[in-house]
Amino acid sequence: MGIRKKRILLCCEATYLNTGYATYGREIMRRLYQSEKYDLAEFGSYGDINDPRSGGIPWKFYSNAPDENNPKEVEEYHNKPTNQFGEWKFESVLLDFKPDIVFDIRDFWMVDFQERSPFRKFFHWVIMPAVDASPQNEQWLATYANADGVFSYSDWGFNLLKEESNNKINCLGSASPSADEAYKPVDDKDKHKLSMGFEPGVKIVGTVMRNQRRKLFPDLFETFRKFLDISGRNDVYLYCHTSYPDVGWDIPKLINQHGLSSKTIFTYVCMDCQQAFPAFFSDARTRCQLCGGSRAGLASVQKGVSYEFLSAIMNLFDLYIQYSNSEGFGLPQVEAAACGVPVMSVDYSAMSSVIRKLKGEPLKIKGVYQELETGCNRAVPDNNYAALKIKEFFDLTNEEARKKGIVCNKMFQKHYQWDSTAKIWSDYFDSIEIKPEEETWGSSPRIYSPSTEMPSDISPKDYVQWLIVNVLCEPDRLNSYMESRLIRDLNYGFHIEGTGGMYFNEDSMQFARPQFEPFDRKVAYDCMLELCLRRNIWEQRRVESLG
Repeated sequence: MGIRKKRILLCCEATYLNTGYATYGREIMRRLYQSEKYDLAEFGSYGDINDPRSGGIPWKFYSNAPDENNPKEVEEYHNKPTNQFGEWKFESVLLDFKPDIVFDIRDFWMVDFQERSPFRKFFHWVIMPAVDASPQNEQWLATYANADGVFSYSDWGFNLLKEESNNKINCLGSASPSADEAYKPVDDKDKHKLSMGFEPGVKIVGTVMRNQRRKLFPDLFETFRKFLDISGRNDVYLYCHTSYPDVGWDIPKLINQHGLSSKTIFTYVCMDCQQAFPAFFSDARTRCQLCGGSRAGLASVQKGVSYEFLSAIMNLFDLYIQYSNSEGFGLPQVEAAACGVPVMSVDYSAMSSVIRKLKGEPLKIKGVYQELETGCNRAVPDNNYAALKIKEFFDLTNEEARKKGIVCNKMFQKHYQWDSTAKIWSDYFDSIEIKPEEETWGSSPRIYSPSTEMPSDISPKDYVQWLIVNVLCEPDRLNSYMESRLIRDLNYGFHIEGTGGMYFNEDSMQFARPQFEPFDRKVAYDCMLELCLRRNIWEQRRVESLG
């Protein structure tokens, strides 16, 4: 009897989408599939089984979206915010596919339910969270420490997890993303600018960032204004491929505040002809330059552009700048380098290691501040320093600037390639020794009878330990984050209600307004009882599936 292939399940956003997570998952899964070494499956968030694009996925595909014709499914899906990430279907997928390995490349609040799965002992769990700031939350570190392996998007993130967990996390290294093959330098930059409606002599500083809180558009606009004032240049423009209105900044207000109405360019997408074009800012909606329609709005997540068009935009830039207070990676830096565009980035978080690998220009910060919602430090860039660096760049000759772009492109080719990243994953999967099925999916059921009589007159610590051993029936959870969290909340007499609908999701959404709820011994007992009964139910289903 031959050795069977390892069964590997990817949990991610559906790989036929064009989000960052979906793109990463797609590129890795393609290469794993082409190797023919594994039995692969995908559990796709935001994926609909009726979407024709799902039919093009060559490996087994489980959709997470509910059947819109099934009111019961729709109601259950919307019952918890974390169901959009897969919590409501995770055990069903596991029981059907019975993976040896589960890997996930998303943020903490998108994966933490996997740690609490009744089937957690049956699969090797490897994750790659986006580590974008220091210090990392205690709950995040505790979850990562319970994974069998943890990759990071950047070298900075890798070093941070090792340091802040005191090496308790099994940090495997970085497995950075790359740019789509559409991103490549144009042969003639002046000719390209002319084809996009710009005079060849025009100079452009560009950025590609969603309009959200941590993307520092106010500082970027202030920096660009300072650059214009100290340089006296009238031939340099700021191109922002971003959205408005969105969840972030008031773009028109910032433009007026810094007197940049004739200096800022944006990408518009027409809802009538579906074409995109660059134009000076003309509010959230303007007339289409291509078809004359009146429904052209700024590009956004919902009104995106193709990789090919975004590459064309990147190739307009003489200089790319990433100006945010933190990044889990900051892929546009790499995409710009793939187009041969010199890069500058704020010298903090993942940007610190990415910009150095690209041999770009790190922009020093004035300091950091601690964010209330997450407890993480966020960078405060030195706008005066950045303005001077931009001036220094445009004081270079065309040949000197071109050479900087060539260097960035060479460093992109060296450090950020999908084949190399996929090999990192494949080598790790090959190194994992899979347990016999009689020890995992074919093992005897773990069904327990939780104690129903709560002890009295014992300390909160003793009571919590009793809960874990006699109600949850998982003594290996002793001396864990779960234990310390329960003790803390019993002492406080309240807890923060998690947006995921479970006690343990305290930090599952970064910007949720905390809701404080009473917490006593009865509530703690019910939490442990719920987890125990849930495990019993799924263990019974597993036994039934084995016949």
